[in-house]
Amino acid sequence: MIKKIIVFFFILCAACQTTKIKEDTYKIATSSPELGSIGQSQKNYKRENSFAERTLPKLENKIRITIGIVPFNRKLNKVYKSKAKYNQNQTKVTYIDSLPNKPELATIKILDINGLVNELNAPYNADVFRLLRDTENSEMVTSIAVSLSIDEITKIRQADAYYLVNSQEKKYTIALYKTGKKTETIDISQESIVGYQTSKFCWASNQKRQWYIADIVQGNTNCKGNTKSIPEDKKNKSLFDM
Repeated sequence: MIKKIIVFFFILCAACQTTKIKEDTYKIATSSPELGSIGQSQKNYKRENSFAERTLPKLENKIRITIGIVPFNRKLNKVYKSKAKYNQNQTKVTYIDSLPNKPELATIKILDINGLVNELNAPYNADVFRLLRDTENSEMVTSIAVSLSIDEITKIRQADAYYLVNSQEKKYTIALYKTGKKTETIDISQESIVGYQTSKFCWASNQKRQWYIADIVQGNTNCKGNTKSIPEDKKNKSLFDM
């Protein structure tokens, strides 16, 4: 009986730290990691999520993203209010369940994984590449749920393509395009981030037995094909050290 209570407690705690948005599970944390940031996921003794950001890769090419607009519901509103305790600058959202017009939330997800992989393997990201090779359990934030203004949501609806771009050193922005022309840019403040999803890196080696980042897969998804979650030489070295 005690074991069942303990299991139920951990399930309940896990549920409090995640929320479903369009059938996708987003982590909820007191911290708000940026889209595209690299770091390590952690949980404290209360089973609360946190993400320790280490770096943002340099993007010399724009990366295609997708943006979805979803209305607030009771659970999302509760989650958003809970984050306000840790963030005094968070934008206030007025949610009334009985009214037909609800505040809206945007989900922003990296679509062009191949383009992002090419950026990470490029010479100008050599420092990021070394960090990923030399550390374990590194992940990337590949999707975020954010609260945006009505004006920003209107601009998103008017666009037909969206890209993640470098606006300045170690800073990303969202570029909006319509019929191939850039129309607007949107800055995502960390205060507006409600939840996030992380992905892990998969590795492969070339004919010279040099390891490179081959793929980025979401959550607990296994690396596919000939790709591996840990480069073999690093794995063998760790076993030798033991």
